[in-house]
Amino acid sequence: MRKTPLTLAAERGSSLLAVIGLMAVTGIATLAIAGSTMTSLGVGSATRAGVQAQSAAEAGIDAALLKLTTATCAATFATADPVAAVTISQSISATDNSWTAGCPIPSSLRVKIVATGKAEDLGVGGNTTGDHRTVEAIYAYVPASTGTPGTGSALYSHNFGTFAGSSQLNSVDGSEPVVQVRHDNVTCDVTDTASTGILNADVVIADGGLEVGASCQVVGDVWATEPIYLHASAQVTGNVVAPSVRFIESSIIHGSVWTTGATVLETSAWIKGSVTAGSLSMINSAKIDQNAWSTGATTIGHTTNVITGHLTTKSLTNSGPGVITGGATVVPAGPGPGSPPAAAPVVPDWVDVGFDITDWPGFQVATMNHGCKLADIQAAANLFTGPGIIDARECPQGVFLKENTVHLSLPNDLAIFASRFEIGLDAQIDAPGASARKLWLITPDETADNLPTCKSASGNSDIEQSFIVQAPVTAMLYTPCSIGLSFSAQWRGQLYGGTVGTAGSAMLHYAPVGIPGTDLTTGATPGFGGAMPKLGARLSIRDLNG
Repeated sequence: MRKTPLTLAAERGSSLLAVIGLMAVTGIATLAIAGSTMTSLGVGSATRAGVQAQSAAEAGIDAALLKLTTATCAATFATADPVAAVTISQSISATDNSWTAGCPIPSSLRVKIVATGKAEDLGVGGNTTGDHRTVEAIYAYVPASTGTPGTGSALYSHNFGTFAGSSQLNSVDGSEPVVQVRHDNVTCDVTDTASTGILNADVVIADGGLEVGASCQVVGDVWATEPIYLHASAQVTGNVVAPSVRFIESSIIHGSVWTTGATVLETSAWIKGSVTAGSLSMINSAKIDQNAWSTGATTIGHTTNVITGHLTTKSLTNSGPGVITGGATVVPAGPGPGSPPAAAPVVPDWVDVGFDITDWPGFQVATMNHGCKLADIQAAANLFTGPGIIDARECPQGVFLKENTVHLSLPNDLAIFASRFEIGLDAQIDAPGASARKLWLITPDETADNLPTCKSASGNSDIEQSFIVQAPVTAMLYTPCSIGLSFSAQWRGQLYGGTVGTAGSAMLHYAPVGIPGTDLTTGATPGFGGAMPKLGARLSIRDLNG
């Protein structure tokens, strides 16, 4: 059948509509596919960005931990690669949700770190959900502790020491105190023949010698690196170790003697123990109760000289002849060094103690710049509700604990920092209700060089007249200048000074006090058994991303 033009036109219109319809469907499908692709790209990029931002936030936490454990804490900081913004807060509570922006303080118990990381490759297609991630981590915080600091010696003097008159050093608990002198010589009653000073202590001189006389008694062992000289009825109840010794005028050593050089006994000198010496000389009624060993020559020059034990020596000249009850062995080649002495205890270098509040956790602080007398100290101490520090460094003349019939009664442990201390008359330090209290009087040494830096002689501190630190208070006086304990003053605790001397009938009753934040035995910080502040266990970690 032959188609007419109208029929052909109608067929062509139907085909066009079909083509248009097909194109529409294809376009819609294309748009749908494109939209789906863009959505997928956005989701994928957001996921990738989220992973990067999360890693950056966690890296920020790690950076904060590093700062906190290396004492370089910053309250806010940023990292560059990867990019993160970090804030640190601290809390003095172990449980509640109270936080203060900033690095931990001595009383902190927790630390919170919040880090917001930024992705290196941001999301596309308007999807920014993964561009930033925030992580919060909370850690326990362990404050610094002084533990049980090495309290050091009963008396430490960096530059020589003098003990005169009838002054005494003893222990309040029966333990044997130690006197430590870092440099120069020590003297004990070498001029006053009527004096009867007693040091119930070991004496260790790291760089110097000892001269003892006038009936002075050292009730303990003695170590020195320079010669020791005893005369005028002086006594040492323990052992003596020195390069050389000379004992005369009825001086007595109750222990044994070791010298690398000469040991000389004369004028009724008496060693009740044994002798090991580089050389040995006995002149005029000297006596050794036990064995004698001389790596060099032995000279005995009087019939009244006596060695009760056995003598071993390289050579012997007995012109007296003196009496050697246990016999003698002469070894021409030399008998060797003999038995060694006990090693000398270490005298540490000077410990510089400055004004650092972080060494005194839990102490409240008050300042004082006028008055600065005993009554003013009492008024300030009464305001503390716990252990307290009075910063009196600006007091023009230092602090005066020197008033008749006035007591400083300590309601709590107390530390006073001042340029000097004048202590005396019949003032007393005590505590209400016989409560055990500690008192620290500190002239700070701000020059960190392990040497006492005394700014001027006006900084010297004196304890004199009838002043008393009453039991059960124990007190530490620390100053890079000099300390004088004299007249009939009584100090209960420790003395640590650039130079320290006692005189008159003064008494030092040793009781360990120490100084927080410092080990006076070794000079270490923060003290034996103590610890620096540190982060504890992680308590929680979470995302803050909604």
